[in-house]
Amino acid sequence: MAPWGCGGEPAPKVKKSQEDEGPSAADNVKFELPAPPDFDEGKVAEKWEDGAWSVYGLRKEIEENVKIGDAGQEIELKGYVQDIYEPPACPEGEKCPVGKQPHIWITDKAEEKGKKRAMMVVGYRFTIPDYDAKRWEKVPDVVFEKGKQYTFKGKFKRFSDQGFADARGLLDFTYYKAVDPTTGTEGWIAPKAAAWHPIELLRVEEEQRKLVEKVNKGNKKGK
Repeated sequence: MAPWGCGGEPAPKVKKSQEDEGPSAADNVKFELPAPPDFDEGKVAEKWEDGAWSVYGLRKEIEENVKIGDAGQEIELKGYVQDIYEPPACPEGEKCPVGKQPHIWITDKAEEKGKKRAMMVVGYRFTIPDYDAKRWEKVPDVVFEKGKQYTFKGKFKRFSDQGFADARGLLDFTYYKAVDPTTGTEGWIAPKAAAWHPIELLRVEEEQRKLVEKVNKGNKKGK
């Protein structure tokens, strides 16, 4: 039985709209969601062919590798120099904040941009007092070029001996592979005036030898 409206007349039929009757144009609209993040972005082999660590590899097992560095054990790390810190220029006659100590940023890929996956390498330059400058005149310095790949040796830590800190880990530098300009051969080069530089080790050894001789002579006189 048809429904009745006011006045006893049958209520008019309401025609369904096109939207009610079937699919609309909106049904064909496709919602494009952003692509899921690439969690493997920047991923490389944990070690290079020669056995040196990659930045990615060291950080993959960061807790374990930091413990090794804190214990004093050195590792080899290879990477491309992405950036070299340069202290801000200070106009003559003005007092400016003291610049940071020299450090560089390295990456696993030469084309890597930004510091998201870069690692700091620190502790490769030391102050040489004027009275000791002559001893180091002909000793090759540690010099880096942007975009060039180097093999480093050092301790992987979160806190360096010179005061740098990074929760993702950094390399406290001891040596890097480079060509010695005086010999023309490639080898491990330490920073000038570093306590572990061969020249400094020889000096300490010589001082100890002289001290032992002095003590031995004193013991002979006392007999």
